Amino acid sequence: MKCLPFLLLFLLLTGCSTVQGPTTADAVSASFALEEVLKLSSQSVDANLFATTPLPSLLPPEASEFSMMVQIPLFLDHLTVWQEQVRTAFRQVVVAIPSLVETNAPLIIWDDPDQIILQGNRSATDTFIRQQGEALDAVVRKLLFEALQQSEITWALILDRYDIWRKGTALWGREELKPVNVQPFAHLHALFVSQYLAQLGLLEEQLRTTPVPKGSGSFLEVFQKEARL
Repeated sequence: MKCLPFLLLFLLLTGCSTVQGPTTADAVSASFALEEVLKLSSQSVDANLFATTPLPSLLPPEASEFSMMVQIPLFLDHLTVWQEQVRTAFRQVVVAIPSLVETNAPLIIWDDPDQIILQGNRSATDTFIRQQGEALDAVVRKLLFEALQQSEITWALILDRYDIWRKGTALWGREELKPVNVQPFAHLHALFVSQYLAQLGLLEEQLRTTPVPKGSGSFLEVFQKEARL
């Protein structure tokens, strides 16, 4: 019985060292760093990411020839207007995404954060996509749908002019052009999401590989090789 107090003290001290040991502290630091680098990457995405996206990239594959139809009066002018409307809509959504990432990032479960860091310089983005990608995509889809409304009106005019020209060339005895009645939203949505996530991963990689002075207090120190040895 005299040994019981010493046994209890031993167990208590052993339990404390397990909970407060360096492994737990490192895991907390790693989780914090992964979450913060993800949010900082999103904040660093240029609002003008799509400002120079060429017209052929914006057009759905079914309408890929539209950009070469110089023979249709005012057709390219309408396409230029549509292109700028799409770029503007994309910019609006890019500006809105950081707040979405800010909301969703804390929901991520960083199982074995030290191991996640070692998976690669884009591992925070990859984990975010796996766990919160569908939720983010649903919100982005809604934002894009709303932002692209004006461009949809212009697109309808473009399709109408193309159809008139197509039927006219058939009446003139020329080879009839293929009918095109595609709506561009699915293509634009896929383009936006893929390029945005690629940029997010690229920025994470840049942040994680930029040298940070040891002892600077920046969470980015966690990603430095020297800080993890």
